[in-house]
Amino acid sequence: MRCIAGTHLIIDGYVSDKLYFSQESVFSLFDSLVNTLQMVYLTTPVACEVPVSLELLDSEEDEGGTSFYAQITTSHLALHAWPLRRAFMFDVFSCRNFDANAALSILLDSLHVEEYHHQIITRTDPKEVSNVKNLH
Repeated sequence: MRCIAGTHLIIDGYVSDKLYFSQESVFSLFDSLVNTLQMVYLTTPVACEVPVSLELLDSEEDEGGTSFYAQITTSHLALHAWPLRRAFMFDVFSCRNFDANAALSILLDSLHVEEYHHQIITRTDPKEVSNVKNLH
């Protein structure tokens, strides 16, 4: 049996214009990632809107935005966008390895990202590492 493992790309950042968070732009980004990384959709992309409230922008409450997600056969793509701040958090996770640098490049170009921080995590099967915690 194959071990469980994969690649997880996490990107947090800001775009130059909130228009890059349109459903058309983000769905096109997802399509580019799926095609380039040879992934397969299990569900097509979905957008879930939370009403935007300018009054909440300077509070501790969430001022609203859009969450986009798609399930792929090996896991998911998810983007959470706050258009009033031009901010986003993006996740590409697959239970198989993929070219995270290619995915990062596609995202940066597609969304016209101005500032960002990213992490590339190699997910590892607990049965394959020496520092595993066993609760039994």
